[in-house]
Amino acid sequence: MKHLRASSLVVAAVGSVLVTMSSMYVALRMGALPWPTVFAALFAMFILKPLRGSLHDINVAHTGVSAGGLVAGGLAFTIPAAWLVGKDISFTKILISASIGALIGVWMTVSTRKKYVEELNLPFPMGIAAYDTIKAGDEGGKKAKILFTSMAVSALFTYLRDGLRVIPVVYKNFGMFPMAVGIGFLIGVIPTMSWLSGGIIQLIFNTPWMRDFGLGMMIGGGLAMAILGSSKGKITLQRTDLIVGVVGFASFLAMGMSFIPSIVAAAFAVLVVHMAGVVDGTTGIDPMEVFAIIVISIVGLIYKLDITTAVMLSGVIAVSTGLAGDSLQDMKTGKLLGTNPRAQLISEAIGASVGVVTATTLLYLIHSKYGSSAFGSYFPVPQAAAVSKFLGGGALTKATIWGIVTAFILQILKLPALTFGIGLYLPLFITLPVALGGALRLLVDKTRPRNVEAWSVAASGLLGGEGLVGIIIGLVKPL
Repeated sequence: MKHLRASSLVVAAVGSVLVTMSSMYVALRMGALPWPTVFAALFAMFILKPLRGSLHDINVAHTGVSAGGLVAGGLAFTIPAAWLVGKDISFTKILISASIGALIGVWMTVSTRKKYVEELNLPFPMGIAAYDTIKAGDEGGKKAKILFTSMAVSALFTYLRDGLRVIPVVYKNFGMFPMAVGIGFLIGVIPTMSWLSGGIIQLIFNTPWMRDFGLGMMIGGGLAMAILGSSKGKITLQRTDLIVGVVGFASFLAMGMSFIPSIVAAAFAVLVVHMAGVVDGTTGIDPMEVFAIIVISIVGLIYKLDITTAVMLSGVIAVSTGLAGDSLQDMKTGKLLGTNPRAQLISEAIGASVGVVTATTLLYLIHSKYGSSAFGSYFPVPQAAAVSKFLGGGALTKATIWGIVTAFILQILKLPALTFGIGLYLPLFITLPVALGGALRLLVDKTRPRNVEAWSVAASGLLGGEGLVGIIIGLVKPL
């Protein structure tokens, strides 16, 4: 097949393991998951360029490398909801949830790519960023040196903090998290300042009501983005969607859901992947957990799901919408480069499969080691907390409802309500280093605008280094 080489697929598989490990840690600890697309492109470039790999080879490889990160995010944003409400969920059920989600996400790429990448030609900003990175090349290995130097520094810092424990985790309410600084730099000034504003309000009014209000703002902000984003492109279903719907229906029956709820869940699983394609294509943001909340809420209106099944369904939706969004960003890169989309799809399937096994194993091992009490404390998991409010064991408080309504209105007015809600919900020691990253971004934008790309590469390295070392240390050492 044109543009399909064994070396690209090997890089996709190996890279997916690394990105999955890093992304799982970042998602659990930071409650955020910046796109791994540019990181994946640089990783593939670093490995394949010395092997005389073409731009197409790099594109195919990075398509698979980034896939694992979104599988990890989908699970981290939903599965801990079970533990937050005092329910257990087995390794097998997590694996089934991730596998069905990956199957739907990869398969749905066929129809969503044709609609949103080819016909509507939506921007897909991260796909364009990856294209610029690959097209510009890496003369003299400068970007790779920056990336891996940054990763090494972040990894060493994390080892000194969590391994040797000679650096405090929190110093005077400032979290010593390199990856948080990287996240702040990557998401930009306005979102981080909104995040910080929420953190300041939380500091002044540190009450359970305010925390629930912030949780509601996260839900309402994501819901508004999904609806507004979807309205920018006409959603039309195709033959592939029908096939995926049938597969989803059979999968949900196998999960233990009854006939009618399985039909409804399958139909909306297809619909929200299309919604994710439009939102992702226009904004570069994919609120996976919000799509999960939409589906479990609609299914819950006609049939009372038990908590474990509802969590599994939320995992399916989050993984499928996240993975489809990631794949479409990569397909945008492929369109600009002229890469064979079938080769990319095979790489995506391999990366996703590796990600399913890696992410499921990591999440299960983390829970086995630390127990349910670590989720909501050491691992803040705000997205999973939002999902838990819509399970049979959860209940929407008045503060959460007010937060949903307020954020929905603010987001429609194009105010960054979602990040403000994150600031209200997450501890201030996480918010402050994120704000530092945003401040650094502002400084670089104003004083060294030509160096923004290099700094962004370094920021990606901060996430990768701490994510990889943090997850390894977390599995072998106590909290």
